[in-house]
Amino acid sequence: MKYKNCRVTFNLKEFELRNIFKISRGSKDKITTLELKIAKNQNVGRGEYVPYKRYNDSLQKIIKFLRKNKNISNLKTVESLALRNALSNAYYDLELKRNKINYSKILKYKKKFNTAITIPIYTEKKFISELKKFRNIRYLKIKLNENKVFNYLDLVKKHSPKSKIIIDANEGWSIKFLKDNERMLKKYNILFIEQPVKSSKDHNIKTKLPLCADESFHLKNDKQKIKKIYQWVNIKPDKFGCESDILKSIQYAKKNKLKIFLGCMVSSSLSIIPSLKYTKYCNVLDLDGPLFLKKDYKNGLKYKNGYLIYNKKFNYGF
Repeated sequence: MKYKNCRVTFNLKEFELRNIFKISRGSKDKITTLELKIAKNQNVGRGEYVPYKRYNDSLQKIIKFLRKNKNISNLKTVESLALRNALSNAYYDLELKRNKINYSKILKYKKKFNTAITIPIYTEKKFISELKKFRNIRYLKIKLNENKVFNYLDLVKKHSPKSKIIIDANEGWSIKFLKDNERMLKKYNILFIEQPVKSSKDHNIKTKLPLCADESFHLKNDKQKIKKIYQWVNIKPDKFGCESDILKSIQYAKKNKLKIFLGCMVSSSLSIIPSLKYTKYCNVLDLDGPLFLKKDYKNGLKYKNGYLIYNKKFNYGF
């Protein structure tokens, strides 16, 4: 749907997390987002902006921008891709409502979607406790820095042996660590390793291990090097902005025979539900963002046995 000039309002939203969410470059116990609203003729479209610190986004900067630019005529003029994506989602919601289209129709009335479930960096005791909740789900994603990697992989092998493992290093490994441990890593049921080293250094990678580009695969990055290093790409809508650019990134991946891992931030159902329209293009989903919240929006997504369950009563679309 082609975006047209709209007046945008917003509300600050704070969501507490069930546990501290730790990755190799930081941790958090809550998230603060903006609920964006675009209104026309008594119809209101909504989207969620989640600050993407990795790309120098901040709530303060975005709030200042929105207060100064109450009418946004062109999404391409919005520098923050995460904000651009949230606005695109809000406009999509508005157009569905204006045209009386139920979002479940867009999803072909599909209610259940298989998704990877993430376990952040925890103590071994806490890690085992989380593993037992998700025993033998199809895709298990574990956040790991260079500390005790094989301890955690052994725990997965023991407690969830049928799960395909996705290791997400969040740029936290060195080239040397990857090279030195390649032979050992091959002994585990690993689907791929996601962004093992910093995106600025990944051109130095030489490995036969399956890899997925996350931070390296971004709207503003040179995509040509990707196919030489990676077999998978993580398409987070927050990294690409509006619908047209997300679809172009999907087309690029398809054309270059790269498998697609559809990703997300720790976020509410208001972020994840608009992404469900892209699932038909993707090989594996990673859409568990609301699972970490103590309290989500009303009629939000539910998670069971490695599936997310969509409730058509959620306020998105007609």
